[in-house]
Amino acid sequence: MNRDLEDYMEELPNEEFFSRFTTEEMTKIKEESVIHQYRKGQILFFQADPKRYSFFLLKGLIRLEKADSNDEYLYFDYIKGHSFFPYGGVFGQHDYTHSAIAMTDIDLLLIPNKLIESLVAQNTNQLRYMYGKISEILVFHETRLQLTAISSAVDRVIQSLSLWMIDMGTVVGETTVIPYPLTINELAVVAGTTRETAGKVVRDLTSQGLIDFNRRRITIFDRSYFEKHIFMG
Repeated sequence: MNRDLEDYMEELPNEEFFSRFTTEEMTKIKEESVIHQYRKGQILFFQADPKRYSFFLLKGLIRLEKADSNDEYLYFDYIKGHSFFPYGGVFGQHDYTHSAIAMTDIDLLLIPNKLIESLVAQNTNQLRYMYGKISEILVFHETRLQLTAISSAVDRVIQSLSLWMIDMGTVVGETTVIPYPLTINELAVVAGTTRETAGKVVRDLTSQGLIDFNRRRITIFDRSYFEKHIFMG
């Protein structure tokens, strides 16, 4: 293991997700888990693959994808660095419900699912923490579901950008930066509209000085404008 990966293992107890495990439990996690490095574009697993691992994303961005029988994308979600996933499948779920692709170069901790199940089952503090995170995720996805009730495609695109800002944005001075290579195509899928419509909305927002949307990042110049769109509809 190279020095960078060794540093990850040493710093794991300082990550919020792992901070409630005991020293003995952390020793088991370090002994039985492995760190893999993936290049941008690599597939981590496919929808319906047997679920052998839970994951902690140490660095980078992952996109979760769900497709129908015609291989048309129905759903995108994103996992940013310093995040555990999937919360919903720790207990009793035998297959992955999504495919996962590296959107950037990533460093990923693979934790055997049997191990995480056994440790969480006997650690009440960790179980409560994970239940709280699941509740937060449900609230976020309930908000995303509101998109389906909004008839205006323009408003759906703006709300999708607003949710990206909340979920993946970092405040930098007076701006909020989403430091990932998200695309107009992805925005269109999330908003349930065409690439042409999503592109026009982005161009209009850009011309108004509200955002800068490029291949490396999205910069939000007026956070309050997008915040007031989050619970519309």
